[in-house]
Amino acid sequence: MTVQPEPRPEPRPQPLPSEPASRSRALWGGGGLIAALTVGAGAFFYTHNTATPPAPAIAPPAQNTPAVPAAQTAAVQLSMLSPAKAPSALAKSGFSPADRARILAAVKDGKMRLVEMPVLDASGAVGQTIDVTVSGLTQRVILTGKFQHLVIPIVEAGQILIAPVSMPRAPALTIGALTALGPQALPALTTLDQRVLLNVIVQ
Repeated sequence: MTVQPEPRPEPRPQPLPSEPASRSRALWGGGGLIAALTVGAGAFFYTHNTATPPAPAIAPPAQNTPAVPAAQTAAVQLSMLSPAKAPSALAKSGFSPADRARILAAVKDGKMRLVEMPVLDASGAVGQTIDVTVSGLTQRVILTGKFQHLVIPIVEAGQILIAPVSMPRAPALTIGALTALGPQALPALTTLDQRVLLNVIVQ
């Protein structure tokens, strides 16, 4: 008779030791916590660093705002006053006493020259007011229909800036200047925003 071997019992899965299992669960739990914190922190810095700042409110375009015109330029040739005439010329100017003293001292030191440029309102009207600025000094002049004395201190490259103070009367304010070459009409002014910039040639 043939003897048949007895069937072997099938192996059963053995439970892992309790200590390693608890350690594995702890590692997985700790790793999950770290991952969650990392993702959370990353999301926080991402949203705070890449959040688009609120766009500034865009003002509606102005409908009736006129463009400010640039200064109109011209050149004038003016005669220099001798230093001996400086005191009497400055006495009739529109400068303050302190400015007159400063200008006179600069003329005596040769740092400044004085020129004359009588001005009038070419329309013959009276009362139009302008500011005449040169070398950082400003004179206020009320124009009339006749030439009136205007003495101007020039440093090196002389530029005279003329600005209307009172609104130019229609159709325009045209200033006449008496130069070394005779009467000269300066560029017309029609608004308070306009300026006339004169490049001075001293002879």
